[in-house]
Amino acid sequence: MEDVSEFLRARGVQEETILQMEEQKIDSDVIGLMDDATLQKYIPSYGDRIAIFNHCRSKRPTSKRKKGLYERLREKMTVRSESSQGNASGTETRKTQTKKLKATRNIEIGWIHNDTNTTKQVRAKQGGGTRKIKLSTNAGLNEILETGKTLFFPDGISPKGPESEFDFEVWDFKQNCLTAETCPSISTMYETVQMTMLRFYIATKRKPSANADSDTVEETSEFNLVSGENDDYTDVIIVLDDIQRSLNISSDPEITFGPHFGIEEDEEDTLIFENVPVPASPLEAEKQLTITVHHANTLADMITAFSDAEILNKSLNVRRILPDNKEEAGSGSGVLRDVLSCFWQEFYERCTLGTTVKVPYIRHDFPAETWKAIGRILLKGYQDCEYFPNKLSLPFLEQVLFDNVYSDLKAYFMQFVSSQEREVLMQALTDFTAVDTDDLLEVLDSYGCRRKVSAENLPKIIEEIAHKEMVQKPMFVIDCWREINHQHLNLSPEALTKLLSDLQPTTKKVCKLLKFDVDLTTNQKEVANHLKRFIRELDESKLQKFLRFCTGSDLIVTDSIYVGFEKMTEFTRRPIAHTCGNILHIADSYENFPDFRSEFNAVLESNVWVMDIV
Repeated sequence: MEDVSEFLRARGVQEETILQMEEQKIDSDVIGLMDDATLQKYIPSYGDRIAIFNHCRSKRPTSKRKKGLYERLREKMTVRSESSQGNASGTETRKTQTKKLKATRNIEIGWIHNDTNTTKQVRAKQGGGTRKIKLSTNAGLNEILETGKTLFFPDGISPKGPESEFDFEVWDFKQNCLTAETCPSISTMYETVQMTMLRFYIATKRKPSANADSDTVEETSEFNLVSGENDDYTDVIIVLDDIQRSLNISSDPEITFGPHFGIEEDEEDTLIFENVPVPASPLEAEKQLTITVHHANTLADMITAFSDAEILNKSLNVRRILPDNKEEAGSGSGVLRDVLSCFWQEFYERCTLGTTVKVPYIRHDFPAETWKAIGRILLKGYQDCEYFPNKLSLPFLEQVLFDNVYSDLKAYFMQFVSSQEREVLMQALTDFTAVDTDDLLEVLDSYGCRRKVSAENLPKIIEEIAHKEMVQKPMFVIDCWREINHQHLNLSPEALTKLLSDLQPTTKKVCKLLKFDVDLTTNQKEVANHLKRFIRELDESKLQKFLRFCTGSDLIVTDSIYVGFEKMTEFTRRPIAHTCGNILHIADSYENFPDFRSEFNAVLESNVWVMDIV
C-alpha cells in the first residue's frame, strides 16, 4: 500500500486522492483487478493511470516471468507428450478390450430354391428374402444350416413344402457349395474373403419321388392359341403354377383399335382354355383391395389410395375411369402396370426437376404423409410388378436406400442439367481457358455458386453443387421414402445399378423379347421382319410407348413378348395386345413396310388405350 502511495506522490498526485485510496484499501493487487474506467474515479489523469498500472504489474512475483522462452516451451512440450502417451495407451486398451469382447459377427442368410427347371432366390413375400443375423465367430457349416432352417422353415414348414421333402446345402456369396473343410468357422471365412459382410445361402432341392412322373402329368394343362380362322391350332403345354404366377390368361385384358366387331369375329382374338380345373390362386385367398383411378387424375387418385399403410399387405385390383367417365372393362396385372406407368410419367412432369434424370422437389402442398404415400407406390410397384422408376437420379435413390452416395455425382449431374448447361460445363472441365467465362458464371450462378472459380477447383465445385441439388435439397423426401422402403428393398448398390440398367428399354433388348411360332408362313416371316425393323427405328419415347402397349409397362419387366398373327382385311386390321400375358397379335396381310409402320405409329400416337376384355 505504501509503495503505491509513494509512487503517486512522486508523480505529483494530490494528497487527498492518495488518502482516499488508502481509506478504500486500494493497493497494487486491487489496481491489477480494476479497469481504466473504475480507476478514473480516483485518478483523473490518464498518464498517471497508465503509470500506476505498469508499476503494479512490475511488482508482481516474477518467478515465471523470468523463465526463458526455451524453459517454458520445454515445459509445455513435456505436458503434451505425457498427455498423448496417456491417450494412446487408453485407446490401445480400449481396442484390445473391444477385440476380446467381439465373440459374434453379423452375417446375411438367403434362400435359393431349385424347382427342377430353374434355380433362383426366394423372395421375401414368398417366405424367403435376405435375413441379417448374429452368430458366434466359431459357428461352422452346421450352425449356419440349422439357423437357415429355423428362419425359412419355422416349425419345419415353408411355403414350398415341409422340410422333410428337401435336400439342403449351404452356398457362399458366389453360390458355390460349402463343406466343413471350406467353411470351418465364420471368423475363418471373414479372414479369408476380407469382406465387411458375409452372405450365405440355404440351397434347397426337392427330393426325388417315386410318383414324380404322375405328379407332373397331373400338374400340367393344355390350351390352344386360336389363330387365323380356326384352321390351325398351336398346342402349348404350360405348368399351372406358371399360369397362376405370370400369364393368368383368364383375366387377360386387351387393347384394341379400329372399328368394333360382332361376337363371332371377336372370338378369334380370344385365348381359349380347354376346361381344365385350375387350383385357386394364393392371391384369391388373401384380402383384396380395389382402388378407383381416373385416367385424367392418376397422380392424385394413387396418392389418396396409398395414404393407407395397410395397402402394402393387400392384393391390389385397379378400377379405372376413362376420360369419357365410363369404367374401363379390362382388369388384371396389365392394368396395374399401365396405371403405374401413367402415375410415374405424371410424377416426373409435376413433381421433379432435371432433364435426363429426375430429382423430386419440395412442394408446399405435399406434406410428409403425401411423400410417404408415393414411397409406398414405389415399393408396391416393385413388389408386385418389378416396376421401379428408373428415371430418378441414382445418387438420390442410393441416399434413400443406403443413406450414402456411391455413384459419380458429377456424371449424374451432367444428366440432370439442360443440354446447353452440360455443354458449357463439359467444355470448362476439358479446357478451362477456352470456355466463355460469362456463360460458365451464369450456369454456376443459377445453382447458387458462391465461390471464385478456377481450373483447379471447378471439379470440386461441380461435385458440391451436384450433392446439393440431388441429395441435400430433396432430403425431406429422402427421409420420408427411407422410412417406407429401407426395410423392404433388399438391394445392394451394385444390384440397384444393375436393376435400373436392366429396366431401361433399348431397341436391341426389345427385339430380343419377341417370340414367334416355329412354323411361320412366308407372309408371317415378312411381317415379323417388318415388326423388328419398326422397333429398331423407334426413338426412346416411342419405344417406351411400344412396350407399354404390349405389356402395360414402359420399362422392361417381362422376359418375352409373344407375337401371333391374325387373318384380317385391309380395312379391319389393327394390332391387339394382351398386356397380362404380354401377347401381341398383328395382321399377316401387310404388303410393304411403310404401311405397317404407318398403322402401328397411328396406334402408338393415340392418347388413350382402352382395355376392354376382362
